[in-house]
Amino acid sequence: MPRGASKFAAAGLGICFVLLAIVGLFAALRAQPPSPLGADAPADVFSAARARAELVRLLGDETPHPIGSHANERVKVRLIERLTELGFTPQVQDALGCSTRWPGCGRVQNVLARIDGQVPATLLLMAHYDSVPYAPGAGDDGAGVAALVEIARILKAAPPPHNTIAFAFTDGEEPGLLGAEAFFAQHPWANDVAAVINLEGAGSSGPSQLFRSGPDSGAVLDAFRRVARDAVASSVAEEVFNRLPINTDLSVAMNAAKPGVDFAFGNERNHYHTLRDSIANLSDATLQHHGDNALPLVRALSHADLSKRAPNYVYSTLTQTIWLAYRPQTGLFLAIASVAVLGLATWRRWQGIGHFAGAFGIVGTTLATIVLFEIGALALIDALAGQRAPWPTDPWPWRLVIYAVPVVALLLQRPLVRRVGFWNSLLSAWWTWAIATLALAYYLPLATPLLLPATVVATVVIVVLAFASALDRPAIRCTAAIANVLVAGNFMLPLASAGETTLGFGAAPAIYAPLALLAVTLLPLLDRGRAKWPRWAAVTATLAGLVWAHWATQYSEEYPQHLNLIYVVDLDAQRSNYVAWSETPLPTAVSDAARFTPQQAPMPWFDDAVQVAPADFVGRATSTFAVQPVNGKTHAISLRPADGVASIALVVPKSADVSAIRVAGRAVGLQAKGDYYIVRIHAPPPDGFAIEVDAAAPTFDAYVTDTSRPLPPIADALTRARGNLAVPVHDGDQWVTFRKVTL
Repeated sequence: MPRGASKFAAAGLGICFVLLAIVGLFAALRAQPPSPLGADAPADVFSAARARAELVRLLGDETPHPIGSHANERVKVRLIERLTELGFTPQVQDALGCSTRWPGCGRVQNVLARIDGQVPATLLLMAHYDSVPYAPGAGDDGAGVAALVEIARILKAAPPPHNTIAFAFTDGEEPGLLGAEAFFAQHPWANDVAAVINLEGAGSSGPSQLFRSGPDSGAVLDAFRRVARDAVASSVAEEVFNRLPINTDLSVAMNAAKPGVDFAFGNERNHYHTLRDSIANLSDATLQHHGDNALPLVRALSHADLSKRAPNYVYSTLTQTIWLAYRPQTGLFLAIASVAVLGLATWRRWQGIGHFAGAFGIVGTTLATIVLFEIGALALIDALAGQRAPWPTDPWPWRLVIYAVPVVALLLQRPLVRRVGFWNSLLSAWWTWAIATLALAYYLPLATPLLLPATVVATVVIVVLAFASALDRPAIRCTAAIANVLVAGNFMLPLASAGETTLGFGAAPAIYAPLALLAVTLLPLLDRGRAKWPRWAAVTATLAGLVWAHWATQYSEEYPQHLNLIYVVDLDAQRSNYVAWSETPLPTAVSDAARFTPQQAPMPWFDDAVQVAPADFVGRATSTFAVQPVNGKTHAISLRPADGVASIALVVPKSADVSAIRVAGRAVGLQAKGDYYIVRIHAPPPDGFAIEVDAAAPTFDAYVTDTSRPLPPIADALTRARGNLAVPVHDGDQWVTFRKVTL
């Protein structure tokens, strides 16, 4: 072998790490949203500047505006005024929306408008205008509403479409998709809906991604692929949504068998559902991407035959213009073919069961070592830092550890790899991928873009190398192995990055799992590659991360800790407590302000880990209720809300053997939380309502709860102690009273 080729093969490992870094950088850059357009953009083009102006007008002083609040009423009025100015005749659907998945209802006021087409078949554009109780809602979902208002302006000035175009600005999405439920269950326009486009937000920046499609949405996906200019799309998230309690308004349309697509963004996830979800933090580029995705698709579908349905398929963007798209059956065939081709290559390069089994053992050892090292390193860095914030102000110490530790663990396998040789380590690594790909293709077909492309490419490269004896040289082997690693890195590195962006460091396994899978593809390069500088670089990076973490800034006003305070009143015991909920340890000032200790929450149905402290008892007017006579297996209770109550809930134990729950005659979902069904009524009607529970138990104890905001004045010292580095999140601070009732 020529001396230069020998040097190349020896340096292959180092070369591969450098190229992987470039691949990771490219992957990060390829999914950026487009540059925003200014207010001087042509009138028929979507402009982020004009959409931002709509958002500023819509949100006003940016007071959080949950369902039923006075602030939400003001947002609704401003939205109606703007639609009227654009020439629409908006209407308000005032209805009781009830979730078909969770036991909950609420009075919603959906704002609806439409452009009549030549046919009644309707393309529905959706976004929700309510927010959670402690967030201005600029990203979730003011960006979607503002984008649709800008699109409405453009479409209203255009020639009439063939299909009718309707806008549904829904209310009550946050507490359970209540506005969308009310629209599809009760409004006559829903009967003509033939396709849906929903806009959502779960952060403050990042690309607007197509991440989910409704039933028989192949034609809608095809239309988007034809017109999208800067597409970021993946069906992988659809598999996640199908298996986790994560929903958007499109979920309701899907339950109604409507084709459609979901667009959403999710970077700067720390801002999601907090006071930082503000107009100032919202990216103009993200807002532009929302419009650039939706407007061309609306134009394409407004003149299409919406009666045409096509099966869904697997999709993913390799770049913002190149798509990977195939049927699930095709993915399964390719996965099986990859296994077969890899079997041929294994037969051709068979060196005995001992070496082959040993190589598989090395793969397993590598994966296990990486996981164990990551767990240990993260425990150490957390101890040095004091805690681990999901989205810290300074994330680099954790990044260094998470990305460097797999390299340290990988390089420890070098002596073992040199015993089994190049071919056995290459084949065992990609057999691992092929088996995982086959499992995905069979059980989670929409998630196959994670593994299938790299597996197919690698098996082709391996079988060619296995049968072409003239190519079986160290330098060519090294080149082939590097090529396979780079293709795998093109999919695994973005997956690891997405894990950090969407789940944060609190769910670190979602980050290092793809890194571990990528690491095993590097095993063949350990047969000849020199490991000195990669080893020392990885060790140095790990140590630097550990040391850096001791001084790293965890929280800032821009990246605050998430901390909810709840004042809980047990009316039966005449006892009050403070409850503090946070994924991370409480700030010292909060712990000093009250005697918090980890214990069971004072609300029996609350099963999250919490800190509890005693509090002075404060009484307040509570909702009234009356138990109705039992009729067979039906237990009924009527409730009338007290002034200022944001929601009322009936908490029913699962032990009552519940078969159905109805609110004001409307059936609701029966998804339990722990050992209880929590039937919550948001923005309850002032004149009251009735809840009926069908249960086998002749009698049972339940709880009636009131939730209101803000906290009572006696909690002011506690909220001051929270300071500016911690903020409420999701449902936020609450004043909860409860009492037992026998049904």
